[in-house]
Amino acid sequence: MISEDEVQKLASLARLELDPTLTPVVTGHLNSIIGYVQRLDEVDTTGVEAMSHVHGSTNVLREDQMLEAGSVPDATPLGDTTIPPQPMLDTQALLQNAPDSSGTFIRVPLIVE
Repeated sequence: MISEDEVQKLASLARLELDPTLTPVVTGHLNSIIGYVQRLDEVDTTGVEAMSHVHGSTNVLREDQMLEAGSVPDATPLGDTTIPPQPMLDTQALLQNAPDSSGTFIRVPLIVE
């Protein structure tokens, strides 16, 4: 189960201000949720096919298309409305706008402790 200290740490990581008087209440709610999820582990799912959702729909995918910045894809509902094409930033120009980069990648701060 989760402790009050862990709840305070989670609130801090999520940038939430949690009133210290509410910490025990939130801890109790989270422990109830975790307890319910642990009960689901006890369900026998032998022979049950895994699924991502229950309604049976599938994604309709298309091939990626390389477009000029500012252009509108053919499938847009905008009709005759057009956006004038604009030059795309090259990789180096984009990286110059990033606070930190490594090679051709933008570096971001580590958020997992």
